[in-house]
Amino acid sequence: MESPQGESFFFGLFTLFFVAPVISSTLPFNEGVAVSALLSGFIGILLIFFSLSFGNDSDLSQELASIRYDPTGESALQTGISEARETIDAQIETLNDIDTKAIRVLRVNVLLVGLFISALTFSTRTNSLNLDAFINIYLGNGILLLILSTVSAGLTYTASNFKPGIGKQNIITTLEEDLNKEELDRVLIKSYAKWINDNNSTQTLNAFYSTSMLLFLIYALTYLALGTYSALIDDVPLFLNIIAMLALFAITLASGYLSQIKEVGRQLERDIG
Repeated sequence: MESPQGESFFFGLFTLFFVAPVISSTLPFNEGVAVSALLSGFIGILLIFFSLSFGNDSDLSQELASIRYDPTGESALQTGISEARETIDAQIETLNDIDTKAIRVLRVNVLLVGLFISALTFSTRTNSLNLDAFINIYLGNGILLLILSTVSAGLTYTASNFKPGIGKQNIITTLEEDLNKEELDRVLIKSYAKWINDNNSTQTLNAFYSTSMLLFLIYALTYLALGTYSALIDDVPLFLNIIAMLALFAITLASGYLSQIKEVGRQLERDIG
């Protein structure tokens, strides 16, 4: 969103994403888990809300419908259609690449969950390990972040509702109205403009989801490592906590996540407003 209120909201969301796990790690176990679970639920609902609210740019549809194209010289429609087709092909390739990465991350998450459950099962059969030590806020945060990463990966894949080009209804309309070549070109160029815009919205959302799933996974691995350290060695020292948090903060900034959050807000403002 371009308004100051919108900017403040999304900056606050970014801050919560980074700060809340840190704060929860300083609280007693029950309170810390409650804070983490509340934030994770809020972010999960927000991610799903984004997927339901995108791709409804009615203003563009009205603008395209109002255009009356009446060339006085040689028409550039064919060139425009050719360029638009190349743009859509590039968009589809990008979206397919994002989907492939999302499936890979989803498999990694499932593998990590399986390994974690196997490790806990093994620890219950080993008298030398204290299972209670594994019930700590770091591992709790790691599991919640791993769930968020899995949710983001699933949404990345399911949100890829791209427009590949002319469909069944367009073909039926062409046949029923017996359009000539120039009339068909006019219909196509407007349709391509709409499809490119829809695919761009999908790309914006998928880029946000894919970055979210990777960041959540990195955060989850960090907290799982800290939780394992706390369970097997000793309480996590302050300097290790600080190093981990600074590293996560730097990775989050370098990923461009804040810019993606703002872009999602701007797109939502256009679609909903």
